[in-house]
Amino acid sequence: MDLERLKKDFDSSTPAPLHAKLREAMRRQIEDQTITPGDMLPSERELKGLLNLSRPTIRQAINSLIQQGLVQRVAGKGTFLLEQEVKRMPTGLIGLIVSRPNFHFFYPQLAAAFDEKVRQSNYGMVISLHGDRADLLAEDVEGLLLTQHIVGLAITPPRFGSTKWVINRLRQAGVPFVFIGRQNGEEPVDSVSPDNQQIGYRAARHLLDLGHRRITHIGFSDYSTGRSRLEGYQLAMVEAGLQPHFVEIPERLSTTSTGIDDEDPSERIAAPTRETAVSMLSGPDRPTAVFCFNDIVGMGVYKAARDLGLRIPEDLSIISVDNVPTMSHFEVPLTTFSLPGAEIGRQAANLLLRRIAGEEIGPRQYMLPAPMIRRASTAPLTD
Repeated sequence: MDLERLKKDFDSSTPAPLHAKLREAMRRQIEDQTITPGDMLPSERELKGLLNLSRPTIRQAINSLIQQGLVQRVAGKGTFLLEQEVKRMPTGLIGLIVSRPNFHFFYPQLAAAFDEKVRQSNYGMVISLHGDRADLLAEDVEGLLLTQHIVGLAITPPRFGSTKWVINRLRQAGVPFVFIGRQNGEEPVDSVSPDNQQIGYRAARHLLDLGHRRITHIGFSDYSTGRSRLEGYQLAMVEAGLQPHFVEIPERLSTTSTGIDDEDPSERIAAPTRETAVSMLSGPDRPTAVFCFNDIVGMGVYKAARDLGLRIPEDLSIISVDNVPTMSHFEVPLTTFSLPGAEIGRQAANLLLRRIAGEEIGPRQYMLPAPMIRRASTAPLTD
């Protein structure tokens, strides 16, 4: 067992009884095969010295692993990891409710990986789309509870409206759930999402390292993803002793009585972005670099720059988020961040399956890093 990692996991885990924190830290190394069948667990003396815990607390954690059939205590020798039998979990349905994936490559990746993991665990899956509205999400949740009798649910929090009713309804029904792809922002619940604040920070830091000082962030601040990216950008700018400059996009909201958008979301965002970017880039103190909320926003800024005769990246560096495949085929391919959709889907499924199996440790929020894909749209500032 990796004792250094064990101590780190124990120290950094969410608030819970000490024996539960130790049990979960050890179980993580069992699940990812850091230790293999036949390996001996650290002795009570070693764990007492490493973690400053009492022996009864340590014994309670190990006894819990024994009861779960993961380890076996051998008198006079120690405690050893057992070979695990392949067990089929009870058949049931797990729900996945996500935003409309019209132009986000991220959501199909996420859903495919989530579905694969769920089906490997002998569960079926049902998928629904909430159109980024809390009232439609509430309808979907109620329908799944009443007609599908789901045993667990993964939800992308909607952009518009509160999730409090949905959270309370699922808790009342005793159905485990995890928020996937976005953070909730209203109260602590299980979630797996990109580290959006880190994306904003690294985007600004990349442009700063290239010598840019007039760096604008163009995006949204009306929901958790946009706010987190904005916060990361602002942090990097303030650290560099510079004034952040944020431009909000006046997104055009076109909905029918059914709640389904008539207009493709990419057009709903790209058109006002282009108009806003033309204004932003026309002044005497125009930015030399722009961090765009996503690739669709990046496309609007790109087109606005071309309309104004600005060269990319000589006159304007652009960095965005999503790694939509078409961005690499632009005349000047866009530097962007590739969201870890597949890994988010897998981790969210693993977390939800553990909750369904009875894991009761406190809410967990996992924020996964997004690699930056550096292309030709960002370059050092030139005089």
